[in-house]
Order: sequence, then C-alpha cells, then structure tokens
Amino acid sequence: MTDATPMHAPTSPVLHKLPFGEKTIRATRHPAHGRMLMAHDVLLAIGYTPKPPHGARPILAGLKVSDANRITLTREDFDTTEGRPEPTFPKATFLTRAGLDELVAGAAAKKVKTFGPWMVDVMENGSPKRKPKPVPEVAPEVAPEGLPWEE
Repeated sequence: MTDATPMHAPTSPVLHKLPFGEKTIRATRHPAHGRMLMAHDVLLAIGYTPKPPHGARPILAGLKVSDANRITLTREDFDTTEGRPEPTFPKATFLTRAGLDELVAGAAAKKVKTFGPWMVDVMENGSPKRKPKPVPEVAPEVAPEGLPWEE
C-alpha cells in the first residue's frame, strides 16, 4: 500500500452477485481495475452461450473486446475472509468498464437493449451511480430597510 491508499481499501477483490432481471451477474471491485463483471454471466444475460472448451473467449473475440479489457482472476485472488463468498470457479474472465463498452458496441442491438441501461446504472468504474443531491433553494435576501409588510 502507498501513503495515498486509504487503510479501509481492500487489497484483494471481493466477489458480489448483482441481480439482472431473472439472472445473476457476478461482479467484483478490483483494487487496480475498479468494478468488473464476469464475462460468462454477462454473455448469458444478453443471450450468448459460451461453450466449452474455450468458454467466453471466442465470443468476446468476435465482439471485438480487447485483451487489455479482459482480466483473468483465479479463486485464490479473491478475499474470502470475514464470511465473504468463496468463488466456485478455478479461474474466470472479468470485463472492465471499457471491456463492457466494447461488448455492448459489438453485440446485436436487441441483445443489449435492456443490458446497456442496466450496465450504465451499475457501472461507473467503481460504484453505482447515485442521484444528484437536491440543491436547496436560497431564500431571497431581505433589504436592509425591512420587508414590505413590516411598515
């Protein structure tokens, strides 16, 4: 850790499950790459079927998702302390925000019609987007001579 790293920042990714319609997409917040979604789950959610032995790799290549935006994580990479869920896979490919943007750009429009808006809402390269805080209305300033009805 550097001096600029907060003490509460995790040093290992933690596995999370995000609901998407009737499907579940596994996600993680990686210390170096921000929030990432599991490629296999994303492909299933938008209607593609990764098949053995190569899994998601051929589909991602066909959708022109660059290798730089695919991060392979192993089971041992995840933080499973304090009751956090342990991955059930030996290794998996996760997509960064840029990788998800490439996937959405290359996929058929009807397949990403609902996934695209959901992804934008969930991803902001690290945390879900929040609604802006309402700006309080500023009361008009009172003239030094007083209010009109105070005569």
